[in-house]
Amino acid sequence: MGLRVRRRLLAPLLCAVLSAGCVSPVTEDELERRLEEAAASSSDLRAARQIFPVHAPTRVVALLLLSEAKSDPRSPLSLQLSRRFATASNRRTSFVVGGPYADLCDQVVRNAFALNRDRRLRDLTVIFVAPEPPSEELRVAASAARARLQHRPLR
Repeated sequence: MGLRVRRRLLAPLLCAVLSAGCVSPVTEDELERRLEEAAASSSDLRAARQIFPVHAPTRVVALLLLSEAKSDPRSPLSLQLSRRFATASNRRTSFVVGGPYADLCDQVVRNAFALNRDRRLRDLTVIFVAPEPPSEELRVAASAARARLQHRPLR
């Protein structure tokens, strides 16, 4: 009888813990608000600002998007950001790119730089907003594109 009661109590608790791991820590609207706050902290007040949220509703979706971005540099998110980088290459622009999944954001931004490897992005500043700082690979990619890379922690 005691074992049956423990199972009844453990099952809902286990389901709650598992589902909590699948839900994104921020909503899309909340992410955009946080990125806007990071944009306001930009030191270059003359630069045009653009926000590019990298949002996934769950960690599972984020892992799928990351897998896609790793296997295909022309993944939809990477291609969209790449096109926005190319459009902004002729004027001073601060891009605020980020989301709750640092590894996904990092890969998407690296892909966007790689897709613009023939273009000088010297007037571009990328403000990387994520829980963790950008990887060394992303720093190298930004440097190769002659873009400035800054990090702001996602709060």
